[in-house]
This record gives sequence, structure tokens and C-alpha cells, in this order.
Amino acid sequence: MQDPKQLANDFLKALASADVNLYESVLNEDASLLMGRWDGAEVYRPRQRFVERLINEWSAWPDATLEGFTTVAEDDLIAVEFRIQATENQRYVEHNRSAFLKLKDGKIQVINLYCPEPMPSAHRKGWIAPSTLTDGELQSLFESMMFSNDAREGLMPNLGGRMSLRGGMEGSGDAHPGSNFVGGIHWPDAEADSRIEEIIAYHRERNIGFQWFVSAYDTPSDLGERLEKHGLMLAGDAATMALSGLADLGRIPTNPDLRVEVLDGHNHEALDALANILKICFSWSQEQVDQRMPGLIERMQDERFREREMNYLASLQGQPVGLGRLELKSGVAYLGGAATLPEFRGQKMYSTLLRRRLEDARAHGYHIAAINAEPMSRRIVTHYGFKEYARTYIYGWMPVMDANVIKSLVPQ
Repeated sequence: MQDPKQLANDFLKALASADVNLYESVLNEDASLLMGRWDGAEVYRPRQRFVERLINEWSAWPDATLEGFTTVAEDDLIAVEFRIQATENQRYVEHNRSAFLKLKDGKIQVINLYCPEPMPSAHRKGWIAPSTLTDGELQSLFESMMFSNDAREGLMPNLGGRMSLRGGMEGSGDAHPGSNFVGGIHWPDAEADSRIEEIIAYHRERNIGFQWFVSAYDTPSDLGERLEKHGLMLAGDAATMALSGLADLGRIPTNPDLRVEVLDGHNHEALDALANILKICFSWSQEQVDQRMPGLIERMQDERFREREMNYLASLQGQPVGLGRLELKSGVAYLGGAATLPEFRGQKMYSTLLRRRLEDARAHGYHIAAINAEPMSRRIVTHYGFKEYARTYIYGWMPVMDANVIKSLVPQ
């Protein structure tokens, strides 16, 4: 009898190839398919109908990829879970699926296929965006970038949330509005106001604040105006900017006296310095530091993440003065969270951190760097060739509104 796990792998190969011959090699002629979908159930028998249904679905995706995960076999039963990523209805999504295979005479006789609703997604692994992408292709890429974190690889501590193609929210649940997030909204006009009220009520019941990111990709198009009518306050904005082509970085000036190191999560003095700069430059409360630092440290210490989530600490004559972050995700090098202590600004600290991160991205084979630049960063990166593609507006809400706290969500 064929190895059951190999049979499951061959089924996934057939699924990802839309090859009738491969299907026939693993399925009995009288095989049945039972699909449990988020929008209803489907059934197909015999193999011809079964295969036609799956091939039609796969062929409708212009760029589908399949990634297999766990396979468990016992006697004549096999369980397998996998993920399909593809562009669907002009959005890049992922289908997280599981299948239970029942065998007969060495082939698959019945498949119970469970298909939850697809989720918004970003390119997960192994893909690097070429520098030749058009503006339209970059726009699509930037829309998906906010969905780049892969929950299968592990979750940050103190995190809860939910997400669908209609939007989502997540956060630690502590009181500060900078700790809880809403975004990625796609709602019909008629539902928007009631949905806004529901989200406000959710946070009011828990006595916590939140920030709401409104991008050019959200619907309805007047979402920001609606938020203000419901009592949210505009904190500021960030520009989605990108630099295509990282070959010529010599024009970015550096401070030769600045020492920049990549943290591995084991130097406690360096971690304390990082937390202090975050508190000063990004107005983090001590509660936010206590909630977020354990997750940052956990990922710094994990080799799986260290090569694609790099945290930099910059020191001048032994004194920590700045920080930066580089994430290699969604096919681009994402520059996040750079800052310099106020008393050391004007000494090429930020540009030194910028160039170091771009050089590291280039060394990893990346061609495009992206940043969500708030006003302070925007003024700098514009000088070095970064082009703006979209603008995101950040709104804040608190049970008792405090304009100073809301405005602190976006460094000026």
C-alpha cells in the first residue's frame, strides 16, 4: 500500500497543478468530495465531478501558491492542513484549509474539505519584489503589507484580535489608545455608521482607548469624516513611501562616530536603552513598555525572526541615542520605528540609521524599501529619493478624550 502521508502530499500536488492525471493517480474513480465552506456546503461524486470542481477553483486564481503544513495518518484516515495564497477579487488573500482523507484500496475514496472564509494576506515567504514593479503593482503590494504577520509562526504575548476581508482590530487591551488598533476596513456605505458605533461600544465597555488607521484603500471613501462625527479625533497622518532600487546609497550621509548594532535580545542594558528611547520618542507609557517589550525580546532571541526582523540601537561615545527597525516582509524591506533622542538630532543620526538599514536590505537581496513616514521622517526620506504612494490617517478615541494623548500617537 502507498505510504499514506505520501498520498496526501500527492493530493496537494494535484491540487496545485490542476492536472487531471495527477488527480486520477490518487483518487478512486468513485471518489466523493464534501466541502464545508463558510458560505455553505457542496458535495460532488464521482471523481470526474470532484476534479472538475477543484480545477475550476484553482484556475480562477491567476497567481495561486500552495503551502502544506501538518499531515497526520492513522490506519485508513489522513488529516492534512494547508494554505493557498492568491489574488481574488482584486485582493491578495489566503485560504487556510484542512482536509480529512478516507482511503480505500490504496487510494483516496472520500475527502472532507473544510474551507473557512479567506483572509486578507501578504506574500509570506520566499518572494522578493523586483525593482521594476509599476506604480499600480506597488499600490496593490502596499495594500496587503499590513497583513504580513503570519499567525502560524507565533503570536506576540498580550495580543488579541480578529480579522476578515471586511476589516479587523487587535491589541493588548490596556488602556492607552496606542495599544489597540482598528484598520483594513471594507464596509458598504449603509453599514458603516452602525459598525463604527459597535467598535466604539466594544472599547467603551472595556474602558480602553484605540487608534483607527484609515487608508486610501478603505471603504467607504468618507470613512474619516464619519469617524470624526462619531467623536474620534485626527491624530495625524503617515505617508506610504518607497524607494525602488537600492544600488546607489552613497548620497545618504552618515555620522562616522555613530555605532549601530543589531540587537539579539540578550543584552539587558541595550534592551533597557531601547525601551527608554521608545518612551521618549514615541510617547510610550510604562504600561505599553511592559506589554510590548516581552514580545519584541522573544522575537529578537528567536533565530527564525532575527534575519528578517532587525532591531538597531545607535550609540554615540557609548551613549544610546537612537533606534531603528528593518522588517523583510511582503517582498520589500520595510523601515519601521526609527528615532533619535531630541538632544542629539541634527547630527546625521537618522540618516546613518536609514543608510545602514538600506544596506542590510540590499545585502539580503531586496530591491524596494518602503516606509510609513510620519511628518518628521517624511521630511528626511524625501531628500533621498523616496516617493509617496498613499496617505494613511490615524484617528484616536478614549473613554475620556485627552487631545494631548491623541496627538502623541503620531510624532510630528
